[in-house]
Amino acid sequence: MRGPYGQQFFFRVQLFLLSRDGPGVMIPLGGVVQKPATKETSPPARRLRREGRAAPLAAEATHLHSLAHKAYEGLLRILFSGELRPNDVIMERRIAEQLGISRTPLREAIRRLEGEKLLQRQSGGAIVVCPMSIEDFLNILSLRRLLEGEGARRAAGHMSAEELLSFRERIRAMATKAEADSLVAQELGRELHLCIARSADNQVLASLIEDMGKRTRLFIRLFVRIADRRVQVCEEHLALIDALLEGDGEHARACMERHIDSIRAFVLDKLAAL
Repeated sequence: MRGPYGQQFFFRVQLFLLSRDGPGVMIPLGGVVQKPATKETSPPARRLRREGRAAPLAAEATHLHSLAHKAYEGLLRILFSGELRPNDVIMERRIAEQLGISRTPLREAIRRLEGEKLLQRQSGGAIVVCPMSIEDFLNILSLRRLLEGEGARRAAGHMSAEELLSFRERIRAMATKAEADSLVAQELGRELHLCIARSADNQVLASLIEDMGKRTRLFIRLFVRIADRRVQVCEEHLALIDALLEGDGEHARACMERHIDSIRAFVLDKLAAL
């Protein structure tokens, strides 16, 4: 329409409807109803709702992973202790009670150990501890000699003096104890070997060394008391630490190879006496 001054005016009629949810809805004539953004419908609000739902799920997944790892470490300790022998059946309920966890994370740990071939599922469904032959054990030691010798060579000069001196102090204390806890002594040795392997800056090498170390312990626990050679093992580890502190890769390799050879000779002597 035209006004008194010949100008054309366009009028937009706006209707305001009062909604029960809050502010009115503005409806342009001939247009589309557009509801103003509210806390419930705005994109940031929707994103926050999604994040709010995701946070508990992520926390729950982290918690379950932590429980499964606890179950894995606990079951490994039971295996290393000699409480379970080759072909013994894994009793889920009893072990879950012993570790103070539910059977769900324990089953995750069992599947992981199955994958590592430390446990095996029989045709009837029972899970048992994998047996290991003497031949398998000797083959594992041959691999360890090659892998850990190289790992020690590569680690020389790359480990902090502070870390090595800490190991030296703990090993000396272990050597002078009248009686030392067998599992504590074994764990200290395992910790040193893994630290050296990881300092070699080769993740594949470190993973293989860790796996071979587990298998060695599972075999040795059946025949050998760590107290029988605790002082000798401590001396071998101290010589290895000295070579690493000097940054002498070839000397570190030789010390590691002698250490593995010593394990082999000791176990074979024990087996021959059976």
